[in-house]
Amino acid sequence: MQVVSINNVYASASRRVMAWLIDNLLISAALSLVFHWNLDGLNDWWNFPLFTWSIGYITICNFIVAALYKAAMEASAYQASFGKIAMSIKVTGLHGERLQFSQALLRNVAKTISWMVFCIGYIMIIFDDRKQGLHDKIADAYVVRT
Repeated sequence: MQVVSINNVYASASRRVMAWLIDNLLISAALSLVFHWNLDGLNDWWNFPLFTWSIGYITICNFIVAALYKAAMEASAYQASFGKIAMSIKVTGLHGERLQFSQALLRNVAKTISWMVFCIGYIMIIFDDRKQGLHDKIADAYVVRT
């Protein structure tokens, strides 16, 4: 089934990588503030053993925050995260429609599969006619230029 978009111009892998970099810089900056927040009155609270921040915990938090942020933005009227907006691309459904939150969340969680299989799910974007990665195919989504 062919996607119906304004120009049917699918976003290139390079635009998507730049959008990913922008988004991850924003997410990392926000999470650094949270994890390294150190107010004088809260020193004892932060040193409580339950809140010792290990790399695994930070990685899990980063995954959850990134998946929810990107899904919420892609399901919004913008149809794109801040990185995608900066790169003039958006995520659409099969007919150019906005994704449902559940569909956008599935797409973002499925990025783990694209990554886990030696990034083949991402490499597919370069060779696919519609520039779909494995995670896009799983969620029936397209990334198009605006």
